[in-house]
Amino acid sequence: MVSLIRRNKLFFLTFTGLGILLRAYFLHWHFLFQGDSLVYGDLAKNWLLHGIYGINDSGHIIPVDIRMPGFPAFLAACFRLFGLGHYGAIVRVQVVVDLLTCFLIAAGARRLCSHGAAKIAFALATLCPFTANYTATPLPETLAIFAAAVALSFALRALLKMRAAPPWDVAHSFALADWIACGTGIALSIYLRPDGGVLLVVIGLYLFWFAISKRQAEFLWVGILLATVSLLPLLPWTVRNWRTLHHIEPLAPFYAQVPGEYVPKGFNRWSKTWVIDFISVMNVEWNISTEGNGEAVDLKDIPARAYDNPQQMLQTQQVISQYNQTLLLTPELDQQFAQLAAERIHAHPLRYYLELPLARLADMWLRPRTEMLNLQLDWWKWQEVPQESLASAALALLDIFYVLAAMLSLRHKLPGSGVLWLFVLCRSALLAMLSNPEPRYTLECFPALLMLAGAGLMKSCTHAASAE
Repeated sequence: MVSLIRRNKLFFLTFTGLGILLRAYFLHWHFLFQGDSLVYGDLAKNWLLHGIYGINDSGHIIPVDIRMPGFPAFLAACFRLFGLGHYGAIVRVQVVVDLLTCFLIAAGARRLCSHGAAKIAFALATLCPFTANYTATPLPETLAIFAAAVALSFALRALLKMRAAPPWDVAHSFALADWIACGTGIALSIYLRPDGGVLLVVIGLYLFWFAISKRQAEFLWVGILLATVSLLPLLPWTVRNWRTLHHIEPLAPFYAQVPGEYVPKGFNRWSKTWVIDFISVMNVEWNISTEGNGEAVDLKDIPARAYDNPQQMLQTQQVISQYNQTLLLTPELDQQFAQLAAERIHAHPLRYYLELPLARLADMWLRPRTEMLNLQLDWWKWQEVPQESLASAALALLDIFYVLAAMLSLRHKLPGSGVLWLFVLCRSALLAMLSNPEPRYTLECFPALLMLAGAGLMKSCTHAASAE
C-alpha cells in the first residue's frame, strides 16, 4: 500500500484534501452535541476528575456500566490533552481517525482485488458523506468504523497470506502479527460498543469453515489466538463491574439501564410490532420514559399499522393517553403494552418475526441518512420542504449506489470477499432484531461495503473494457 501511495501521490493527496474539505463542512455546519454525547462526556469527566466511571445524579456520582468504556476513555484522553470539555478538539481528532480509516479501506480493497480497486475504494471512502458526517459529533461511530476497518483489513491480509502458503509453512508463521492486529481491532470495537463482538463471531466462523473445508488445523489455532486477543482486554472491565457493581457483566446491559432502573420490556415489544422507520423512533420511542422526564406522544405519529382492529386502536390510544397525563411509563402501563404486543404477535407471527425485521433493516440501509443533518426526517413530504426533500432523495440515491456497487463484487470470485459479506449479513441480521432502526448502526458495515464496492466497480470496468 505504501508503494501504491508513492506512485500515485497526486491522486491520494487530492482525495485526502477533498476528504478534509468535506469533513470541515460537517464540522462547521453540522456540529451536534446532545443525547448520548452528553452521557459519554459525563462518564469521561467523572472518570478523569474523580476516578469514578459513573454519572451525576442529584449531585452524587453513581458508578455505572451503561456504556462500554472505550469511547469515554478516548474522551478523557482528549480532555487531558486539549482541555476539559474541549469537544471541538475531539471532533478534529475524529477527522484524522476517519481519514486513516479511508487508507485502511483502500488497503483492504487492494488485497481483495487490485491497485485500481484500492484507488476507487479510497475515493469512495473519502467522499462518503454518511461516515464523514459522524466526525462532527462526539459519538463512538467514527472510532467504531475505524476499528472495523482495522479488523477486516488485517483479517483479509492474514487470510490471503495463509491461503497462498503451504500448510504449516514456517515462512508465513500463521500470519501472527496480522491476526494480533485484527484481534486488537476487534477488542477496540467491543470496547466501543458490545455489538462489535459480531466481528469476532464472523471471522471465527470463517476460520472454522476454512479449517473444516481445507482440513487445515492451523486455521483453528489462529482462531483461538484471535479470540484470546479480542476477549482478554474485557477482563479488567468485567472485574471492575464485579467489584464495584457486584454483578458479572463483561459487556454492558442490553437496555443500557443503570442499577435499579425499570426496563419497559412490554413497551419495547409492542414497538417492535409496528415500528419500521427512524421517524417513529424519534417521535414515539424516544418520548417514553420510566423516570418521569419524558415527552407527550402525539397519537397522529402512530401509523395505522400499529392497530389490527378498531378495538385494539381504542385500547392503544387509551394507554398512550394515560401516559401523556403523567409522562411516566409505570409498570402497570407497561403491562398493558405487553398485552397489546402479545395479542398482535399471536395474530400475526410472520409479520413480527420476518416482515417487520426486514422492513426495519431496509430502512436502516436505504433511507437518506439525514438524522444528523438539518433536513426534515419525513423527507417524502415534497410540498412542505421541496429543497430538503430533493437533498434527501439525492442522499438516498447515493446510499443505494454504494450498496449496488458492493453487490457488483458478487459477479466475480474475489478471495476473501466471503468474510466481508458474512460480516455485513450477520450484523444486518442482528440489527433487524432491534426495535429502534437507527441508520447509524449500519455504519460499522461501511468499511466492508466500500472495500467490496471498490473491487466490484474495478472488476466491472475491467470486464467492460475487455469486452470492447
